[in-house]
Amino acid sequence: PFNISSLRRQMEEMFDQFFPFSGPAELKVPAGGVMIDVLEDDKEYLIKANVPGFSAKDVEVRVSEDGVTIKGNYNEEKEDKKQNYLIRERRSGSFLRTIALQHVDPDGAKAKFKDGVLELTIPKQDPGKRLGRQLEIEE
Repeated sequence: PFNISSLRRQMEEMFDQFFPFSGPAELKVPAGGVMIDVLEDDKEYLIKANVPGFSAKDVEVRVSEDGVTIKGNYNEEKEDKKQNYLIRERRSGSFLRTIALQHVDPDGAKAKFKDGVLELTIPKQDPGKRLGRQLEIEE
């Protein structure tokens, strides 16, 4: 009988034979292109984002009550016509990473940048403050 799990396992084993570094031990970069850690305690969130090769002026951070968006742009160096590239992996591009959070107080957020690491400290807002308002119903 046809078993999809067995077929999948066999395909993974075949790929592992031909491409030994494609397994789970390989470091995978998230879709947003920036690797982060998000920590929290009762009072605040702490986000650490690796953005090597960037300076603080290349990175933009937006904080809202629902989370944080980190984005940046970088440009590759101009091509040197006098030399031939043997390997060329650095390119121009951008990244965008959005982290959904709850009960964020955007007004108290702070950002630091040092040695390619962006560190955000974002206080939490009292959940009771976001209850909205009750509307009067007209007859």
